[in-house]
Amino acid sequence: MTSLFLVSSAIYTSHGKCSTEERIEQTKKTIKSIETYAPDSTIVLLDAGEKSVDIDFGVELIDYTQKEIIKEPLNYYLSNNKDLKPDIIIKSMLEIIMFEDYLRNHSLESYSRVFKLNGRYRLNSKFDYSRHLKAENKVLILKPFMTDYIYSYTPPTLFLYETRCWSFDSNLKLNISNTYTKMKKDIISISKTKRQGDIEHLFYKHLDKRLVEYTNIMGVEGYWAPQNIWLEE
Repeated sequence: MTSLFLVSSAIYTSHGKCSTEERIEQTKKTIKSIETYAPDSTIVLLDAGEKSVDIDFGVELIDYTQKEIIKEPLNYYLSNNKDLKPDIIIKSMLEIIMFEDYLRNHSLESYSRVFKLNGRYRLNSKFDYSRHLKAENKVLILKPFMTDYIYSYTPPTLFLYETRCWSFDSNLKLNISNTYTKMKKDIISISKTKRQGDIEHLFYKHLDKRLVEYTNIMGVEGYWAPQNIWLEE
């Protein structure tokens, strides 16, 4: 059995400070890093940008750009929001809806481990593939920490998980899927108010902590899109 990497993506987008060309090159590096540090894994790119991807990245690509499950809540938010930082809601909403939809509609039985990796980040030499494979019946993620985000309104929780890269046993599919369904309900509800929310806080809020195992280093690096700042975890 092999591993599955689900890579969330928005190649064509007006949000964030990275250009389309930078996003394309960074995504190529993401894929290359998986091939290097988690060989023989299956890679699926989930894209919810502003138009369909017309580039062959050499992996399966699922286009969410025209799907109503994405368009309806996003269009409502864009038409009605008065948020000073709309990118927070938009990125989280698209990523949550894509991931929840994939888990609901695809079998994971042929994979031993499933990874969630944010597009344009890449694995590095500190990534310990065997550490993930040994975390049987567990979610492996970085330790949570208290929020230091500056919000106009109170966030969903005081703690958050960094979700750029994490993994779970495929037999936890139903647990993770249900977690994302709750997150989707929350983020859509939040998008219709003057509150703010994001995937990091919502994942901490809804994930069953009994399923979680922590690691101190994830072994992932890349540019944080809102400010185009280089990060390593």
